[in-house]
Amino acid sequence: MVTNRVTGEQITFLETAKDTRGEYLLIEVALPPRGKGPPLHIHDRFEEEFEVISGKLTVTLGKTKHLLEVGDRRIAPIRTPHTFTNNHDIPVVFRVRLTPPSNFEQSVRIHYGLMDDGLTDEKGNPKSLAYSALVLTLQNTLIVGIPLWLQRYFFGLIVKRARKKGAYAVLEKYTGGEF
Repeated sequence: MVTNRVTGEQITFLETAKDTRGEYLLIEVALPPRGKGPPLHIHDRFEEEFEVISGKLTVTLGKTKHLLEVGDRRIAPIRTPHTFTNNHDIPVVFRVRLTPPSNFEQSVRIHYGLMDDGLTDEKGNPKSLAYSALVLTLQNTLIVGIPLWLQRYFFGLIVKRARKKGAYAVLEKYTGGEF
């Protein structure tokens, strides 16, 4: 389990990409009362399926908010802007299946590890632009409102340059190896 030090969100990796031979990743997320997920974003290489285990979760797909209760599921198809929030006074636990898994697990382990080591700002964003670009690239996350081609171009450039300089070797401690 890993914990987001800013939001209190906890993620448990139930079935990793290695476990499923690269078919999917299954995680369980515990989000505190009134907790917020990431900003509205898209993935263009995998879909996400949300299933509520306990509590209530609001999943936003495009401009539509969906209130999910225990047992409810909702899919965020590829290229669909989405996010999630807990708009209630009790915690929510939900599962997310990412198909295919991308490198989402590695990105979360790196991001939350950076938080643990004090290498993020007060909002939880990596202080290093090279680390931010890597995390977003690994998890195939593109922020809505910023031209997607621009994000891809600049993140790709930054990641390529940082890899060439060996800037990511220190991050292997969070993932247990290369990523």
